[in-house]
Amino acid sequence: MAPQPINLPQYAWTATTAMEAETCLEAVKHLIDAHLKTLAPDDPFIRTETRRSTPLTLQVSLDLGPVIEAINAARQLDEQPEPNDPISTDS
Repeated sequence: MAPQPINLPQYAWTATTAMEAETCLEAVKHLIDAHLKTLAPDDPFIRTETRRSTPLTLQVSLDLGPVIEAINAARQLDEQPEPNDPISTDS
């Protein structure tokens, strides 16, 4: 009996935190590896040539705006003088 063809899967992930983003990226890597291992099931390792020659499409969109805003806000807090700091008094 001939093997059944594999349907063309497409995946999409959404992350709203750095940890979720890292988890999604790991999932993508594992999914790619699983499919590449299917190309050579008797080979215990995925060869570099297989990685180079196997076509796929990956699109990544990354918005670092919220983290940049948090960095800027933290820097502003760090730059504010302490209330009892003698160096910060205007004289």
